Amino acid sequence: MQKEKIRAFYEIRPGTGEELHISRGQSMNFPPHLHEELELCWVQQGSMWVMVGTQWRELTTGMLAVAFPNTVHAYRCEQADTRFTMMICRPSMFESSLARVKHQVPVCPFLEAGEVHPDIVYSMNGLCEQMDREPNREIFRAMIRLLLARLLTIVELSPADELQTIDLTSRLVDYLSKNYLQPLTLEEVAKSLGVSRYHVSHVFSSRMKTNFSDYLNFLRLDYACELLQTTDKSISDISMDAGFSSQRTFNRAFQKNYSLAPRQYRQGIRNPQKK
Repeated sequence: MQKEKIRAFYEIRPGTGEELHISRGQSMNFPPHLHEELELCWVQQGSMWVMVGTQWRELTTGMLAVAFPNTVHAYRCEQADTRFTMMICRPSMFESSLARVKHQVPVCPFLEAGEVHPDIVYSMNGLCEQMDREPNREIFRAMIRLLLARLLTIVELSPADELQTIDLTSRLVDYLSKNYLQPLTLEEVAKSLGVSRYHVSHVFSSRMKTNFSDYLNFLRLDYACELLQTTDKSISDISMDAGFSSQRTFNRAFQKNYSLAPRQYRQGIRNPQKK
């Protein structure tokens, strides 16, 4: 696996009240990201590359990846026939194990096929079937408790030494998700959060592997893409609506991230066959 510069984004999952997502999928590519939920990925067939923290590993049939809350992780799959089961659950679903999951991290976040206890497989399959047949929160919680009871006896854990950083990460991304369309500077954000500029910069560099400017542009460009797809607003108006100081700055950031101009992006979305 070729190493590359990692830039992660904080995924804020839709606020629908959904505490558990469990599904089977086929092939997947997803960029580095982190969120407050616990995430497990079990490969049932084929292989895929998975990153958790700073570790990359090729997972083959029967292997399992574990991403604790607020841990950067990513997926890359080159085999179209790869099949997997993924579970993403909020802390409210595993309260009995919350302290261990919040205050410790796996030394190795990957399990070999032979290390995956049958109860883990049973729980993953059972959660999928129950979700399809009749969603039931108490049954879900019982299966998750069984799964975590087995998992936490297998995975070696070490104390997490970044708890304050994790808390600041959550506060930071929450603040930016609500204010990214406003004029912002690193100093203003740090002051609003009651911390120093250094601490905010450290969160970006150590946990999210990017910087303040690039992350802010990521949020603004994502919003701009939505406007390009769904409205007939001018490029100039969209650049201002998305929080950019000028259309020139917007065009430069868009070109850097998507390797094409905003107008080309809009034309490609609306006329996919046109060259």
